[in-house]
Amino acid sequence: MSARLLPLFSDERSSEQAVDRQARLFAESPAPGILDHLPQGVAVFNAHRQIVYANKAFGGLSAEGGDASRVVGLRLGEALSCFGTKIDSGVCGATELCRSCGAARSLAASLAGKNAVSGDCSISRQGVEHLETLDFRIWIWSMRHGQETFHVALLADIRAEKRLDLMERIFYHDILNLVSGMQGVCELMREEEEGTRNAELDLLLFAVERVNDLIQAQRDLTFAERGDYEVAVNKMGSLSLLADITALMRRDSSCKGKNLAVAPESEDVFFASDRKLLTRILVNFQKNALEATPAGGVVTAGCDRQDGQVRFWVRNSALVPEEARPQIFRRAFSTKGRGRGLGTYGAKLFAESYLGGTVGFRSQEGEGTTFFVSLPCQE
Repeated sequence: MSARLLPLFSDERSSEQAVDRQARLFAESPAPGILDHLPQGVAVFNAHRQIVYANKAFGGLSAEGGDASRVVGLRLGEALSCFGTKIDSGVCGATELCRSCGAARSLAASLAGKNAVSGDCSISRQGVEHLETLDFRIWIWSMRHGQETFHVALLADIRAEKRLDLMERIFYHDILNLVSGMQGVCELMREEEEGTRNAELDLLLFAVERVNDLIQAQRDLTFAERGDYEVAVNKMGSLSLLADITALMRRDSSCKGKNLAVAPESEDVFFASDRKLLTRILVNFQKNALEATPAGGVVTAGCDRQDGQVRFWVRNSALVPEEARPQIFRRAFSTKGRGRGLGTYGAKLFAESYLGGTVGFRSQEGEGTTFFVSLPCQE
């Protein structure tokens, strides 16, 4: 039996006497003494997917309103009053809804002999006052006791996580549409206006573009941390990319009164990577370097080929404090105070988890601080 054969689950059940015997047998094991104290719901199934034990937390999730003993003999969907048990054949694990149910798929894999499986599950049911949805992540493993094999399922409530995910996606979608609309209006006004107002509209358009970039950067970081970011590979040259980013950052407020230069020894290397993610990393490096540089100071950016990889680097004269160096890539750590610190963390996350590269830095007296990112030279 495999997860792909879920609709073939039959409605064959153990007899009431067999379930009672298995329930008593499992109750004699040391497991209930531990499982009853867990805050997550736990249900234990026999070979016919019937519950032989449920802890107190599972009783709270069930349609029985807290009485865990009343779910013994039921299947998961029946115990939780899943709508799927009220349509088609009504057999939990064999309806059309069960094809995409993470709980049913995980239990099928466990019954087939696979150990420690997991999946996400969403169950809709009619609550006391209104329709409600249970979202949970389920982990299932098998255990032997008294010549019987039981399948233990732990259910973690992830409703808050799912709600936050939906709200974030709606928020980013709507606010980016709004900013794109503002950007379009600014571009139309600039085309229609003449004279001195063009300079003001250019500044306004630049500000709107920067707001758009910041929102997209935060969205990409949010999705990347969840493992949801989709890499888009583009072919590019290192010098043209570096020139574009440097030109952008020269207009940033952090560059006012400072010199941002491209190192003359930089090499043009052709490679393939996610241009947007790499731009985020290099903008962060340049912005951090500019913010750490006093008025009149110089920040130098460069690129070259090293050990078969393309390497981008940004150097300034300031030093990273000794006590900060071990934490420089830690989430929410910053030498600039509270409310900062996602930049270097995000750069390392993007480069090493999505681009197949490495990020690092060196800070030495007389040399200053250099941040670098190295990526595979895939053309």
